Amino acid sequence: MTFLIEALLSGLLTAALIVLLRRPALRFGLIDHAGGRKRHGEAVPRIGGLSLTLGFLVVLLFSASVLSQYAVALVAVGTLVTVGLLDDMGEVSARTKLAAQAIAALLMTSWANLFLTDLGNLFGHGPVELRNWGIPLTIFSTVAVINGLNMLDGLDGLAGGLAFSTLAFFAVLAASLGDLDAVKLLTVLLGAIAGFLAFNLPHPWRNARHRTFLGDTGSLVLGFFVAWFSVALTQRPATRVPPIVMPWILGVILLDTFTVTVRRALRRRNPTVPDRGHIHHLLLRRGFTERQTLAILLGGNALLGLIGIVLWRSGVSARISFLLFLGVIAAYVAAFLFPNRLFRRRGRAMETAGNSRSP
Repeated sequence: MTFLIEALLSGLLTAALIVLLRRPALRFGLIDHAGGRKRHGEAVPRIGGLSLTLGFLVVLLFSASVLSQYAVALVAVGTLVTVGLLDDMGEVSARTKLAAQAIAALLMTSWANLFLTDLGNLFGHGPVELRNWGIPLTIFSTVAVINGLNMLDGLDGLAGGLAFSTLAFFAVLAASLGDLDAVKLLTVLLGAIAGFLAFNLPHPWRNARHRTFLGDTGSLVLGFFVAWFSVALTQRPATRVPPIVMPWILGVILLDTFTVTVRRALRRRNPTVPDRGHIHHLLLRRGFTERQTLAILLGGNALLGLIGIVLWRSGVSARISFLLFLGVIAAYVAAFLFPNRLFRRRGRAMETAGNSRSP
């Protein structure tokens, strides 16, 4: 009950900060202007990430045990908030932002001593030990997850909704492992995200005047926490979650990052340069509305997470779970890696069918 009260306080404080920071956002340039690849037709404040981070941290100030256990994470978050704010004001290059993410990952691995040691029994012959590759792979994976969530912040409610879904699964898993400090941090963070989503999710009570974006500040912070707990919950010395469960829970984030990176590499484009080739762009071009696209992706992500946890709790081996997830990747790639080619074939098939029915 205490955790829920703290989550409520975090959400209310986040909402209050979003309202209070709207005018300062205009003054300091924390605004997302319309035009270019943007779908919105008006200037929208980018204060969601700053507000939820402040709301989350203020509530945590009253919990000494959480602050002590997650001190390194909070230092890394401070680094990401600083760079994220500068980036939201247009004063940071992509290379600098990438360096800040790498520094946060380095703090996680080398100061907090939190990194991947094995990937579980993926092939049925014992755990896949990473040895000297553990820290480099953790840094790479952390940066990939942060960027993956950041790249999905192109549709109202999507990045925040995916982060909420993923972190909610982590809170449940932490509770099953008896890690109350992790449960508290995650619950308070979920409350802050909920406070932001009230101004970001498309719903009947949100008008254009109250619309707020997450901004790079928020996507960097939330992406980092997703990466942190993906490692923390799977690399415990005793009781832990099997590592194969995490790809299922991260679902859409990993799948979209993988396919976008591969597509850009095949077309010899810079993987860090934004485009309109993400999963939400493809669904929108296929005729789905923004709300339908959001429901498909959030629902699909939640379903994948549930499948991963059910497979684990049902005693299905890590090897079988891994093979099933490879099947999900194959299906996703087949549907979205070369969408234009698939759509043209579909269009020609429909045209041929229509001609065959003509008198």
